Amino acid sequence: MTATPDNDDTAPTAAHHAIRDGIDNARSQVNEATHKAIARTKDGLDQARGAVADAYASGRDRAADAYATAREKARTAGRSAADSLDSNPMAALLGGLAIGAIVGALLPRTEREAKVLGAMGEKLQGAAREAADAAREAGRDKLAELGLNRDHARDAIKSIIDGVIAAAGTAGSAAIERARKSQSDDDKS
Repeated sequence: MTATPDNDDTAPTAAHHAIRDGIDNARSQVNEATHKAIARTKDGLDQARGAVADAYASGRDRAADAYATAREKARTAGRSAADSLDSNPMAALLGGLAIGAIVGALLPRTEREAKVLGAMGEKLQGAAREAADAAREAGRDKLAELGLNRDHARDAIKSIIDGVIAAAGTAGSAAIERARKSQSDDDKS
């Protein structure tokens, strides 16, 4: 029998090449998948930043508009009150008298007042109560005419609170941005 040389030396080389090719192929696929995942993550972060910036800008604009509206209404109410006093000082005098009567009606009566005034005091007290009720009703009507009511006040307060929240968010964002900038400056040093 003649000995034939074994070709076992070439078999391991082919197997090694096949394994190496498989590893290289897997490495390429993992790198490609990683790059795609990183790109998608960056896109998602960019979209989230844009959405947050838009929401912040919208909130800031709404707060500024609400503040301007409230300020203008307050200015208008002040002018209207001043104009009313200037154009009708008698009404201001009567209003002051009504307020005085209200305060007088709310104070407790003394025994001496009861003896001296008697029935007349009771009539005066009744008239003072009626005047106070009329003044209260007239005040409510004037406030309603000026658009100053509970709902408007609640809306104004809400817009102020929203503005404070937006300002706090801005301050927080600025602090975070400054901290990041300081960190990157430190890293560069």
